[in-house]
Amino acid sequence: MRVRPELRHLLAAAFGLLVGSFASACGTDAVGIDACREIESARCEATQACGATEAEATYCIDLYRDQCLHGFQSGKEPGADATARCVEAVRAVAACARAGAASMADCAAEPLVAAADPAAITPCVVLTRKPEQLADCAFVAKAADTGTTTLSMNDAGDASDTGDAAME
Repeated sequence: MRVRPELRHLLAAAFGLLVGSFASACGTDAVGIDACREIESARCEATQACGATEAEATYCIDLYRDQCLHGFQSGKEPGADATARCVEAVRAVAACARAGAASMADCAAEPLVAAADPAAITPCVVLTRKPEQLADCAFVAKAADTGTTTLSMNDAGDASDTGDAAME
């Protein structure tokens, strides 16, 4: 059976449009990929202070290397200084967790955002679920968000997670 040239060209054009639409869907306008990776690596390493194993922390880092390709949902590039302050804040909170701080009130060296109650949040919750509660990491959240992690990676995992890998 022979296809008419016009139909063959039409099918080729339709295929080209289809491929083109998929290729454009693969593009990214992600903001802060490298900053995201630095912060998430620090968070993943810090989860060991909350009971995660070294293997779980490594899995977490590997996972977020790809997840950070989405960048920050805030859409703002934090810059090297802000990223470094956030990473240092994460490490300081991990030190508080290792020292047995029952709440962020016992970790006064790392201030929280004004809306956060230091007595009501533990260092491990900050590390694993709510890094935007740290004043130095508040930029990871959208301005209108309140209380939810809005990094492209919503959960660095914690020791209470179940399954083969505690990092989600």
